[in-house]
Amino acid sequence: MTSDGDYGVPGSLAKVLADVAAERVAQDAMWGIQDLADGTGREGEAAAEKAKEDVAAAAREGRLTWRHILQEEVLEAFAETDPDALRTELVQVAAVAAKWAQALDRRGGPLPHQVRKTRFRVIVDVHVVFARDGAVLLGRRSGTGYADGLWHLPSGHLEEGESAVAAAAREAREEVGVTVEPDDLVFVHAMHRAPERVGLFFAAARWSGEPYNAEPDRCSEIAWHPLEAIPEDTVDYPAAALRAVAAGRPFALHEWD
Repeated sequence: MTSDGDYGVPGSLAKVLADVAAERVAQDAMWGIQDLADGTGREGEAAAEKAKEDVAAAAREGRLTWRHILQEEVLEAFAETDPDALRTELVQVAAVAAKWAQALDRRGGPLPHQVRKTRFRVIVDVHVVFARDGAVLLGRRSGTGYADGLWHLPSGHLEEGESAVAAAAREAREEVGVTVEPDDLVFVHAMHRAPERVGLFFAAARWSGEPYNAEPDRCSEIAWHPLEAIPEDTVDYPAAALRAVAAGRPFALHEWD
């Protein structure tokens, strides 16, 4: 049984939209929330009209392709100046791109030289490195069900619609009660942990307030530890990340064969 928009393959629209959502999360993790100018305008009208003529001609001659259709939609968006009309055009661009992806899925099995794979979805966590006089701030986990009794950096998961630096600032506030502006967070390390987790580590250049244990139900104590003498009972991957940060290495793999 198919539903509206499934284009002959049950669940195909949901699959494409899930892939799009995963890609958007990855983009936000990489670039943050971007507020850019549109860059569109009436100077694009001639190109949009030409694309429309090309679609009509290709349809008449039996050589219409997805490229023709998507190109027309994109160029029509490029020619818009009104924000509401531009949004409508961009939705149409996204709808055609989704239908094209569904058409690829609808073709069935891969060619001999192709291997069809499900798009990888990553879980992103963020970590904040507070440094003072050669020491870093760690908290001892308690009552969480994960790594209880071990030291860890202030950290947490990236939430939907949240930039990596906004997440790091939130975790700093929730766990150690200080205010860190996102612009004061400096990227220092990324760690790909097998198989599906990526950790982003940010150093706090400055913050407001004195750190304290703001989550006593999840942390039994916080303490400053010399960077060159991280406690042995620290969770393994943040300990490895801190060693990498001290060595100036911006990227590492963890627990991969």
